[in-house]
Amino acid sequence: MVITTKRAAAPTAQTQLKIKTGAVKRLVKEREIYVKEIADQQVRVEEYRQRAVSETDANKRKTYDADLRKQNEVLEETVQMVPHMERRIRDAMQDLENLVLAMHESIEDVEALASAKEAIAAAADVVTSSKAKPV
Repeated sequence: MVITTKRAAAPTAQTQLKIKTGAVKRLVKEREIYVKEIADQQVRVEEYRQRAVSETDANKRKTYDADLRKQNEVLEETVQMVPHMERRIRDAMQDLENLVLAMHESIEDVEALASAKEAIAAAADVVTSSKAKPV
């Protein structure tokens, strides 16, 4: 008895284009979420700081101080994610650009090609703006 397994066909240029475009768009959105989370977390840290400063009960103050330290850790971890996301965006953008350049003539789906170019432009904006202003 011979057992054959089906192999997945190699993705077509169209499929690769859509996958890579979706990846770039997702990464750009994910970075935006981290940037928003940083702003939210900074507000949260300040609220904890105010609670700790205004508390007169020593036991509650210790709790607020511990909470403040934990919130600062969360803020630091979130801040560290932004450069990581930007590296991932640059890599994904480069992959997408290479695919568009290599297969520009063979891609028949004009909408997918336009979407890929828009994703590249959005990623380029994120990458260049992050160089201008650190988070």
